[in-house]
Amino acid sequence: MTTKTTAPDFCLGDDPTPRIPGFDNRDAGWGGKLHLRLTLGGMRIRYAYIRKNGCSSFKTALGYSSTARVSDLARSSRAPLFRRYDATIFVWRDPVARLVSLYRNKILDRRGAEDILRRYRARMNEEPTSFERFVEFAGLQADPHCLPQAKHLYPIRYTHAIPLERLHETMSVLVGKDAARPFARRVNASDAQPVTVSLRARQMIRSIYAADYQLIDQLA
Repeated sequence: MTTKTTAPDFCLGDDPTPRIPGFDNRDAGWGGKLHLRLTLGGMRIRYAYIRKNGCSSFKTALGYSSTARVSDLARSSRAPLFRRYDATIFVWRDPVARLVSLYRNKILDRRGAEDILRRYRARMNEEPTSFERFVEFAGLQADPHCLPQAKHLYPIRYTHAIPLERLHETMSVLVGKDAARPFARRVNASDAQPVTVSLRARQMIRSIYAADYQLIDQLA
């Protein structure tokens, strides 16, 4: 994947140093998953829907419950590829943190976990027993929650590649503080149960999500 970052697009607050870069993915060829359109603070936004990357906040911003099915969002708010937007964005996070969050949410807390548990049992022939085994399941990419972040992106130029920890901060600048209220707190957050991440699990994640690490390196 021969992608490259664009020049930083805008700074946050009064400090001209901390910037949110764009990301030029036009060399990636064809691909990508669901993108949604929403208007916030008068800004027309195209957003790459990536599970476990703040997507519940975007559901809230669209007027849906955090438990709404993705198919419902797609029917009402799918973003056409060839249309002009004021901003085209995606949210990214560290692959280990993302998978740990998914494991806590779906396996430990069992929140809306019916589909992923069914797929896990079908592919692994067992009940989930450890994070390391869950990483092995993630490598099969048998559930959409486990897909690499990079696989969700269209071969287009994104104006803002937003780290999850700066989502509210960035959206406040982009659409205004009032319109950014859905991003002010974590939605559908998991309980902070301890998860052991073994060296083998980290090595597997590094391999499975190599494209994500390449993307993050280019954004650094």
